[in-house]
Amino acid sequence: MTTELRYIQQSDRIQPKSRHRFQHFNRVALSPLLLILKRTIKNLAFGIGSTLPLLALVIWGWGDWTTFFSHPARTGVIILALAGAIAYAFSGSSGLGKGRREDPSSRWIFVPLIIIAIVFAWLPPHLDHLDRWTIDGDAVRYTGLIITAIGGFLRVATIFELGHRFSIFVALQPDHRLNTDGFYRFVRHPSYLGALLAMAGWALVFRSIVGLLLTAAMCMPIIARIRAEEEFLVQEVGDQYREYQRRTRWRLLLLIY
Repeated sequence: MTTELRYIQQSDRIQPKSRHRFQHFNRVALSPLLLILKRTIKNLAFGIGSTLPLLALVIWGWGDWTTFFSHPARTGVIILALAGAIAYAFSGSSGLGKGRREDPSSRWIFVPLIIIAIVFAWLPPHLDHLDRWTIDGDAVRYTGLIITAIGGFLRVATIFELGHRFSIFVALQPDHRLNTDGFYRFVRHPSYLGALLAMAGWALVFRSIVGLLLTAAMCMPIIARIRAEEEFLVQEVGDQYREYQRRTRWRLLLLIY
């Protein structure tokens, strides 16, 4: 057997092992990317899927989509809502994930949240179109648009801060770590503050007194949710969360609550 032939035969024996190692390396290297891609697609589907029906209710409440988009402020809130839904996709949120431990007793809060959200989507634009129970002036609309943008930014930014720790459920995710920096240095639940600000701004875009009342009504299930979250975190995290409560006194709004 020549030296060249022996080399070829040895190479044939080595190549399958080398290919196997290379394929294994590729799988290990790609798996985190595939996980991120899968989570991004799921979050995009969830964000767009939950936003579009509400936006359809908004335009239905107004009654005519062509005149709805005739005012820049109304067009602006639609763009902000869609931008928020798309941005959410890249937050790394666990979305519907229940994590390693969840508190199912707090799920009842979704019922009033969904009911208020549906009424809030349809009624303010409907009353705006009829010019009933409204606050006059375009200045109100544009002020509302600015407040909506600020609230939406706060909501999305805090979700990005939490990343995979954010879920619609009261739950602890794998490798869950308590977040106490960023916006969480000022209040313990800045995400809910952002949502309420966005709601108040949205109501002003439609000059809606009823919308502001619905925003106030939304505070009740949100406060119930805050209490459920804090009781759950005290049970699960213990002294670490109690120390955070002592250090960051206000739950939702500085100097008020």
